[in-house]
Amino acid sequence: MCSWSAVGECAIVRVAGAIDVAALPTFAGELRHVITTKLPRLVVDLRRVTRMEAAALDIFADAHELAVENGGWLRTSGAAQWLADLIRATRTDRPLDHYATLADALPSYRPSIISPR
Repeated sequence: MCSWSAVGECAIVRVAGAIDVAALPTFAGELRHVITTKLPRLVVDLRRVTRMEAAALDIFADAHELAVENGGWLRTSGAAQWLADLIRATRTDRPLDHYATLADALPSYRPSIISPR
C-alpha cells in the first residue's frame, strides 16, 4: 500500500490503491513510523490512490500534528480534484496542506527566485 524514500530533508510516502477502512490502521502506523523514526517533514504522494475513506482525513490531520510536535510538517500531493471534493463533502475543518504535484510540495524542488541585475 505505501512505501517511503528520502529526498533531501523530506520523506516521501507513496501510497497506491485504496485507503479503505481495512487499510486505515496500517496507513496511520506507517505515517507515525516515518515521522518518529525517519524524517518529520513528509509529503504523502496520492497520485496512485484509487479510493480514500473520509476517515483518512483525520489520519492526515493527526499525522500533521505529530509531525509538528517533532519539528516537521505534513503535506499531500497529486490527488487532483477528488481530495477537494472529499474535504468539501465531509465539511472537515481540519486543515490539509495539499499541492498539485510532488515537485510543488517538496521545498528543495521549488525553483529559486532569480533577482534581476
